[in-house]
Amino acid sequence: VGYAPEGNAMAARAAAAAVEPPTSPSSSPSSSSPSSSSPSSPDEAAAAVAYAAVSEEAVARLCDDGFVVLDDVLPADVLAACLDAANALKRSRKTVNVGQEGRDDSIAVLAGDDLPNLEGTALAGLSPCARTLLAVPAVLRRRHAEMTAAADVRDEDGQPIGTGRPSSDESPSPGSSASSSSSSGRAEETMRRLATATAPDRLMLANYPGDGARYVAHLDNDPEDPRHSEGEPGLRARDRAVTAILYLNPDWEESHGGCLRVRLEGTGAPTVDVAPSAGRMVLFDCRRIVHEVLPSHSSRWAMTAWIND
Repeated sequence: VGYAPEGNAMAARAAAAAVEPPTSPSSSPSSSSPSSSSPSSPDEAAAAVAYAAVSEEAVARLCDDGFVVLDDVLPADVLAACLDAANALKRSRKTVNVGQEGRDDSIAVLAGDDLPNLEGTALAGLSPCARTLLAVPAVLRRRHAEMTAAADVRDEDGQPIGTGRPSSDESPSPGSSASSSSSSGRAEETMRRLATATAPDRLMLANYPGDGARYVAHLDNDPEDPRHSEGEPGLRARDRAVTAILYLNPDWEESHGGCLRVRLEGTGAPTVDVAPSAGRMVLFDCRRIVHEVLPSHSSRWAMTAWIND
């Protein structure tokens, strides 16, 4: 999927609509919408960015395909500051290789409640990117409410109308295959989990040093993983619903490798390679999408939040 952001029409349309976001019966603008005035805090600014990027169309693709790619989520100066801070963290030897077979990255764990303490330090640039990722779960819950409300609006004959996803009690169209039925079921399950999307307490900052470092194919929530239930509730692999990744790498080229390879669902389905270009955010269902990091031949940075359900 490209080697540099080329603009995201979905995000642009959502940004224009974010000036006055729609309301829904289950959610009032005063409590859950991005403010139409200038954000008064870093968290409000992050919420506005996340709401603009994660549009209803993006959520529909996340549900239907299991993943979605969003470009130009943050401006170049914010991403450059984050990259500078990430490199400072690495120079201070705060990133470590966890010694897990099949993965070559070095990581640092960021605590969400520690972000205010970064202000005024060499690591302050990490904060806007981290706050944006932590704002995504609230946006997913709101989009779920908006789309569910729209799908539940019916005409006088009881037929669904509106722009939201169709309700699950609709009958399948004649001639629909078992495969399409299965796909629809997976989409509905992903949508259902978005209703309880919860921000994690921690994020991960990962660096692949550029010497062919990679991460073999895996699921982020894999019941067959021996470590599936290890850790505290909310931090276990079994709690993960959606992976949100933000890339920090400017001027990424094809020769650098390091793509996120996404395996589409279904027997014999193709793969999609997503370049880790700066400002690109990828969301995918932790239970559905097998993915890997291809060998990287240039230093590659990514910040990840595992959203719980």
